[in-house]
Amino acid sequence: MSEFIRDGDVYSLDLTIDEAHILINLVEQLLELLGEGDFHHHYDENDPFAQLMSQLKAAPEEIAPPEDPVLMRLLPNAYADPEAAADFRRFTEPTLRGNKQRTLRAVREALSEMVDLEQAGIVDDIDAELWLMAINDLRLALSVRLDINEESHDVFESLPDSDPQKSIYAVYFWLGWLQESLLELLTQ
Repeated sequence: MSEFIRDGDVYSLDLTIDEAHILINLVEQLLELLGEGDFHHHYDENDPFAQLMSQLKAAPEEIAPPEDPVLMRLLPNAYADPEAAADFRRFTEPTLRGNKQRTLRAVREALSEMVDLEQAGIVDDIDAELWLMAINDLRLALSVRLDINEESHDVFESLPDSDPQKSIYAVYFWLGWLQESLLELLTQ
């Protein structure tokens, strides 16, 4: 089974090729979901002209809260008051979406390099905090889709192996284990 490894300040992830494919699939699904609407602009962060142009682009008049429950969980309202929430969302959501997308893309890139070799192995020298954020977002997305609550582990245990939901629950709990193992290494 996969595990994070720490050697001094260097973190790695040892996983099977199947586990890498599962993670890539989840990351790509979440990237697709986060790409809804025109919320990010691709530009070279080292290009001063591109930076200036992105700053000159006015914030949209309004960004409606997402309709998808997963996006609402990942991009929640900051305030109960609808007007304050809308104003806050207008100025923060594009950046938050962009940050989540960059994090997920970095994870996908690291995993894709391993998958291109078509063998199980170690994803070397990972950014542990970036991976922690990506795994957290993946777990949040799955928790919304599965309607995770206190009884969810019992539901998982009671499902027959033939039930397609069982494998999705298994992935959710596996991501939790990965997240916990990385957190333990980060706090040592």
